[in-house]
Amino acid sequence: MTEQLTTHAAGTRSLRRALMSFGRTLLLVTPGVIMLVAWQFASGRLVREAYISKPTNIARRLYDLFATGEIWPSLKVTGEELVLSYAIGVVAGLLLGYALGRSPRLARVIEPYVMAFYGIPKIALAPLFIIWFGIGIWSKVVLAGTMVFFLVFYNVYAGVRSVDREVVNLALVLGANERQLGRHIYLPAAAPYLLMGMRMAIPYAVIGVIVGEFTSSVAGLGLFINYASSTYDPASVFAGIFILLAFVMIMNALASRLEKRLLRWRPPSQNVSQEAS
Repeated sequence: MTEQLTTHAAGTRSLRRALMSFGRTLLLVTPGVIMLVAWQFASGRLVREAYISKPTNIARRLYDLFATGEIWPSLKVTGEELVLSYAIGVVAGLLLGYALGRSPRLARVIEPYVMAFYGIPKIALAPLFIIWFGIGIWSKVVLAGTMVFFLVFYNVYAGVRSVDREVVNLALVLGANERQLGRHIYLPAAAPYLLMGMRMAIPYAVIGVIVGEFTSSVAGLGLFINYASSTYDPASVFAGIFILLAFVMIMNALASRLEKRLLRWRPPSQNVSQEAS
């Protein structure tokens, strides 16, 4: 009898979890479905299709792009630019942010210059990067990498500076050296800030790459969207935008998995609060 009650209770809990998961999924999907239905109705009735293509036409265009292979060269170029710029920006931001966070004297000298350069609109640098690095992928990599760098840098810098000095002094009293301080105190303290900066930098990496491709390029999704816009092809424009949205969602999902993996040591309450924010 006891085993039957236990089995029944376990089945009830599983059913409750399944219903809650279905409810959350339904709550997440419903606004998107409503928006697509309204969009489908408005296109051609309230707004001319030359301005807003119907979702069905966009879906058909997406299928044609992938079925014929027309979009793959553009995807390859934009994907390479995104990966390279994101990796370079994250590594550079992590190294410089950690170095300045550990060295207040060095920070007082270099931080004003970093802040001054940060104040320059990055889009204004696109023509200059094209002059320096040409119209190939590297001008886009440098532009997007610069945007990623600043977000990661300031997050890591803030994370390292947030370490309680009393904790550091206690570790020094216990005999910790600089390497141990970095590994066991500074890096764990900066990890949440670093991962937050990495997630924040994802859309900026996409923006930097696409702006660079808009300015001057020989291939890429930015060039594809720009050409579709110049030929008054809204279905292709929206198809390119949806592909970029997929890029952002995939990169964000990967960053989220990395965050959960690296921050397993944190108390569950802190992880929950961070996800909620």
